[in-house]
Amino acid sequence: MKIISLVFDYDLKKVSDSGRSWGYDAYKNQDFIFEYSAASYATFLHHNPDLDYIIDTDSPDLLWKKLKIYDVSKNNLYINNASEEIDEWKNHKYCFWPLAMHRKKYVQYGESILKLDNDLVCLKPIDDLLNKDEILVWKRERKINEGRETWGERYVCREVLGTENFEAYNTGVLGIPANNLSLIDRCIDVTEKMINIDTSEVIRYKEAPGQKFKMWVVSEQTAMNWAIHESNSKVLECYEYFNHLCYGFNVKKEVIESARYLIK
Repeated sequence: MKIISLVFDYDLKKVSDSGRSWGYDAYKNQDFIFEYSAASYATFLHHNPDLDYIIDTDSPDLLWKKLKIYDVSKNNLYINNASEEIDEWKNHKYCFWPLAMHRKKYVQYGESILKLDNDLVCLKPIDDLLNKDEILVWKRERKINEGRETWGERYVCREVLGTENFEAYNTGVLGIPANNLSLIDRCIDVTEKMINIDTSEVIRYKEAPGQKFKMWVVSEQTAMNWAIHESNSKVLECYEYFNHLCYGFNVKKEVIESARYLIK
């Protein structure tokens, strides 16, 4: 199994313009992004010191600097300078395109993939998850058709898929077995279709009154959920192993606080 993560200097204007109007408040700047990411990674290393962990980044020196304050083993940590790839991925109009392409990068090895977001807090060893046949997700959120129409997700699903009747999982943790890696390309295909649906007359966010957004910002996650549904894949939730601090504009600092006990 390849256990992978990705962290880079976000294009915050693109993030904000794509629909996360609160992006500047949540992610702030490169230094803060790498600070909470390092805290997240430290919690994983603490509980899983013997597992190989690969992190792709456009700023390896900054990440090492942020990680060195934590008293965790880094013997099995591999930080790759992927700046050229990331720059290419970031040129795409969709701010979360790098997430989809990062997973695709590791398909070539033919191994199971466990992708961990950079705002997770690992709660315990994950050995029990390593050889599962199910798709691993953080947790179920709802059915797509239970979401708000003004988010844009339901509209995009109807336009692209002809249905909104399938499960929405939070894929902050995403594990894909080796025999199901085709889901990654399927997700990319559907993502491309979804981000080309104009949602300007549908999406309305209370955080950005009067502002219009042309795409559903979490299309990549919705597309993966469709790929899982379409393939009739079984799913296993992993919220007992990880907390995903993704709900709210100011929660990233809680990732840092969650790792404070690991500081030297």
